[in-house]
Amino acid sequence: MPTGELPLSIIAPCFNEEGNIDVLVERATAIIEQLPEGSELVLVDDGSSDGTWTNITACREETRHVVAVRHDTNRGIEAGWRSGLRAASCPLVCLIDADLQNRPEDILRLVERFETDPPVDIVQGVRHGAPGERRLLLFSRTLNLLLNRTFGTRLRDNKSGFLLCRREVLEHVLSHRYDYRYFQSFVGVSAGVRGYRIGEVDTVFEHRHAGQSFLSRLPIVVSLRICYELAKFRLETVVDRSDRR
Repeated sequence: MPTGELPLSIIAPCFNEEGNIDVLVERATAIIEQLPEGSELVLVDDGSSDGTWTNITACREETRHVVAVRHDTNRGIEAGWRSGLRAASCPLVCLIDADLQNRPEDILRLVERFETDPPVDIVQGVRHGAPGERRLLLFSRTLNLLLNRTFGTRLRDNKSGFLLCRREVLEHVLSHRYDYRYFQSFVGVSAGVRGYRIGEVDTVFEHRHAGQSFLSRLPIVVSLRICYELAKFRLETVVDRSDRR
């Protein structure tokens, strides 16, 4: 018996993830087979310089659930989400990282919460990590505190990009006035300031299966950039409120 009532598009942006694609497709396919007919996995190669696209196209040939999208250059995770949305065909969408730190198996828990809690517009995974991920989670919790205090939200994991909602809701959440390099850090508050009701589900945040996170290479630079963009997004929300008066 399929889980959920509506087919689901799982969207995974991929940048230099050649070592993760096969495992991601295998585990996501096992989940898709438990979802309503028409569910799919949308893999977006965001200008990778390794064998990511080769692996994606091979999986597309072997697995009917896979939809493949390619960027000629690296545009960032938000652009990957947008391209995935355009290619997706289902009324529900789920964003997940391609590095397998979010477990594909937890998608079913997001679906269950969405289907059984009608007031909720978005279900967001709250990350709880393995010991080796403590530094990254400490950074995320510090940023989460700043986001909650700046925007008046009460989310436990604003920065989590592991979420599920209707496609039109995600399109609205990803709309913004200014340009951002790390808008994925504001996805939770973007939903909150637009009045969407967010349900939180505890999920396991595992070790990266393969490859290296951009944050681990440039933590100070990324942190400073995100703080700058936080101030800019706060300004955007103030300007938007002023325009509505």
